[in-house]
Amino acid sequence: MMRIFATATMWTQACILAFAAGVTFIAPNINAAAIESCDVNSPGLIHCGSAPSATFSDDGSLWVVFEYQQHVWLTKSRDDGRQFDVAIRVTDEPENIETNGENRPKIIVDDDSGSLFVSWTQKTEGMHTGDIRYTYSTDMGSTFEPVRTVNDDGLLTSHRFESMLLTDEGRLYITWLDKRNLEYAKERGEEYRGSGVFYTYSDDNGRSFAPNQKIADHSCECCRIAVAPHGDNGMALMWRHVFDVNTRDHAIATVNGSDVTSVNRATVDDWQIDACPHHGPSMVPADSSETYHMSWFSAGDTHRGLYYGRHDVAIGETSRVKQMDGRPGAGHPSLAVEDDVLHMVWKRFNGVATDLILVSSSDDGTSWSEESVLATTEGGSDHPLLVQGPEGLRVSWMTHEDGYKFVRIADSKPDIRAFTTTTFEDIKTQREGQPFVLALWSVTCPPCMVELDMFGELLKEQPGLPLVLVSTDDIEGMEDALDFLYDYELDGITSWMFADSFTERLRYSIDPNWFGELPRSYYFNENHAAEAHSGILQEDQVRYWLSL
Repeated sequence: MMRIFATATMWTQACILAFAAGVTFIAPNINAAAIESCDVNSPGLIHCGSAPSATFSDDGSLWVVFEYQQHVWLTKSRDDGRQFDVAIRVTDEPENIETNGENRPKIIVDDDSGSLFVSWTQKTEGMHTGDIRYTYSTDMGSTFEPVRTVNDDGLLTSHRFESMLLTDEGRLYITWLDKRNLEYAKERGEEYRGSGVFYTYSDDNGRSFAPNQKIADHSCECCRIAVAPHGDNGMALMWRHVFDVNTRDHAIATVNGSDVTSVNRATVDDWQIDACPHHGPSMVPADSSETYHMSWFSAGDTHRGLYYGRHDVAIGETSRVKQMDGRPGAGHPSLAVEDDVLHMVWKRFNGVATDLILVSSSDDGTSWSEESVLATTEGGSDHPLLVQGPEGLRVSWMTHEDGYKFVRIADSKPDIRAFTTTTFEDIKTQREGQPFVLALWSVTCPPCMVELDMFGELLKEQPGLPLVLVSTDDIEGMEDALDFLYDYELDGITSWMFADSFTERLRYSIDPNWFGELPRSYYFNENHAAEAHSGILQEDQVRYWLSL
């Protein structure tokens, strides 16, 4: 199986432009209540570190690298992240390791050779300068070879935001953002926008590397690079690029050894900004060797928010572009495919807490499930990273409150929210221009169960079914409602429960002409003109309403 690690980032960002561009700040350590001990001889050291990155080996072991006190550390879990071994220090000498923004240590496990590959960015003495650092282990982490610098220009300039990929045939790629050509342009008295995208590769299990090679000039200088396999021995990569003068959209290219394809424009968002968005993309293979699922953030004139799209590198075209979240506070998506289902996670700050959001697509990104909340924190948090393991998909997420969290998607709790007098207007606002069905039910309503069963079966066929479920039961009885949602396989979509003892007031907020009979349903067209129905709703009627 192809092993990939592209960067994701650590801790909440303070934004000064849109809701991504800005100055990054880092919480220096984890809430003491969330950890056992910050002693380096304690298994709890992972909770004290910064910028963790995770991957699995074929035997089901979870491997995590992280920064702590200017060293890179490695720890291992044999029980899916519940308990960890005492960490091993990867670096002999302390280094000023990048853990802010879109930088973090990274790890790949090569089961075929019994090797571990670890990379990170080292800050150097100049402003915004750095080197790409690398080491490897031939004995699965018991010892590591001396650390080396991968960039070969010898310049005090910016080499940062590296990503790694290991192909099925065993070729190891490292790619990064590099400003050597800016330095050369200065010497010639020429202007130069942004950074360059450079890479190298190894065909001998990471022991030696080819000379550095340029992929493109004029990338954005502060966003992570997404990488994915291309064929058996190549790499596809996607990055934020500077088009024209200051249009910071995305580009994509492929490499195979020393061969580099031409650069294609992957997104057309028209984000005109002379600043650092600090917001890199995510990319995974789609249903052919030439197509890729992509997710990205933009605050452009054409597209604003989090987006999904598919890109065909053979013809240089992007399709199925869809806004996934346009709300302020949403950002830093991660994509993964598991059992032919495409999953996307991101985090969204709502003014009080940060939610970890999941949506899924069973039809290759054509339609998507309703949002579900995997976890919530009221403290600072990492950006989420999807990790594929032998027993399914997980989310790697560091939070200030709870330390390192390894969230199992299948075990996530359904997202049930409080329905108040303003909720229905909020729902309509979020679905502006989109038709949807509103279904009201109760745990004490036997006919409602018939309708829930119908919706559950229809949702299997139509994962993106625009369904809003509202239970008229008091939210204090959530556990009873959960039982029914699990029974009818409706636990994967967001739903609501009444959160006011004055139920007449809540009913009135939905429809002043509704007397409270159940089940009660409504169809709202794209202009949100309503059609009401009392009694058990038939599947044929839902299909007619939604043109399924």
